[in-house]
Amino acid sequence: MKTIILLSALLSLTACVAKHSNVANAPVDSVHLSPPAAEHFAFGPGDVIDIKVWRQPDMDMQIVIAPDGAITYPLVGRIEVSGMTYPELVTTIETELQTYYTDPSVAVNIVEVSNQKVFVLGEVNNPSVLQIENELSVLEALTRTGGISSDANTENVLLIRGGLEEPSLYTVNVQGILSGDLSQNVMLQRGDILMVPTSTIVEVERFFRRVSGILTPVVSGTAIYRNINGQGAQSATSQ
Repeated sequence: MKTIILLSALLSLTACVAKHSNVANAPVDSVHLSPPAAEHFAFGPGDVIDIKVWRQPDMDMQIVIAPDGAITYPLVGRIEVSGMTYPELVTTIETELQTYYTDPSVAVNIVEVSNQKVFVLGEVNNPSVLQIENELSVLEALTRTGGISSDANTENVLLIRGGLEEPSLYTVNVQGILSGDLSQNVMLQRGDILMVPTSTIVEVERFFRRVSGILTPVVSGTAIYRNINGQGAQSATSQ
């Protein structure tokens, strides 16, 4: 039910964005913000992970990451997992276990993801909230939402990362991806908002300021944004 309500809100939001963002006969700004660097999958609340320690079967267990983003693991105690990558979590556990074992070798497997959502809005055929199951690229996200419309600005797709209060802003050149520039095919991460603007958008940051007031009520109440901790891409608002 919550998903249906949220999707309905997103559809209304997309209509509002289209209504408020049109600039008649305005040229598209030629200034682009750099796409973010590739990042590892980051854990989030609700994800289920399986932790194994080589030759220590009593330490093997499956754990659900709590709503506050933490887990409790034997001999280690409480670990703030939300926002951590796989290598970071493995290193943290191995370091703590060195007090008890010689050269512990830890493996962490992702059993289930439940709070790895991204928002795809704007000039796409089916604005959606998508679940990241393994890796989700910009191109795959746009494909899963039915593709972009003929009115879309494919050279300045706006990627909002890190929440709406202090976001990192990037643009992705989808036209470049389709022409073979795979460096633009960014892997999305938990909490990202991918906004496809109309071809009449003049300036990316001004467009963000215009739509952020509409976006905030829709996404700020969701679990994904209540648990965002600001880790991830470096700010690009000054680029």
